Amino acid sequence: MTTASLLLAPSPRAADRSQGVRRPDIRPPKFADKFALLDFEADPMPIISMFQPPARSRIENLSLAIRGEDLRTHRLGWAALDGLPVRHLRAALVCQIFNWHEVGDWRGIRLADVLDRFELATHEEGYYAFFSGDGQYFETLSRDEARDPRAMLAIGLGGQDLPHEYGGPLRLFVPFLQGYKSVKWLSGIQAYRHDPAGIKRLLGQSKTGRLGQSWLTRLGIEPAEGRPGDP
Repeated sequence: MTTASLLLAPSPRAADRSQGVRRPDIRPPKFADKFALLDFEADPMPIISMFQPPARSRIENLSLAIRGEDLRTHRLGWAALDGLPVRHLRAALVCQIFNWHEVGDWRGIRLADVLDRFELATHEEGYYAFFSGDGQYFETLSRDEARDPRAMLAIGLGGQDLPHEYGGPLRLFVPFLQGYKSVKWLSGIQAYRHDPAGIKRLLGQSKTGRLGQSWLTRLGIEPAEGRPGDP
């Protein structure tokens, strides 16, 4: 599996480094020092992680835990997903918190196809939680957001296997929401009747995962059905 730029542990002046020539518009928030990794000069897009990443792994060694509202957990290997149609999507990953976006060529499996294949259903007003292999990070999507055809489990970026630095071998990619919703190093999916509230809201770092209207207009992104962009 190919790899991208070397991960850099942030120094106390990580926010200062963000003003490099490659992405001069980046605006780190006040809580930038809470991130374990920040590299805004990486190619093809910044490397950002709130917690220390898990060990590198190959897609063949995938172990994805799925849990429905019946509270029964099943473990899926890559072989269980390999037969699903692979999709290609050219779309932007938008980090509204840091004020940057990068358009990439993504390859993966539609999230809705995975939910259907393994009958991971929830109430029409229910939610799904997505857990990172770092053991701490998790975020949520509403049922409608999860079933949007643009939501995918990504395995490739830029014509290569998805690099570890960007969440490989498997990550969630949701181009119509803020980038922090696209959970890296995906290790589990669980259905919920009520919104379990993702880690960004729990930490008080974001009130909503929706992209602002200016981003939607600028990049021509259609919001999820029934969910207009924030002002």
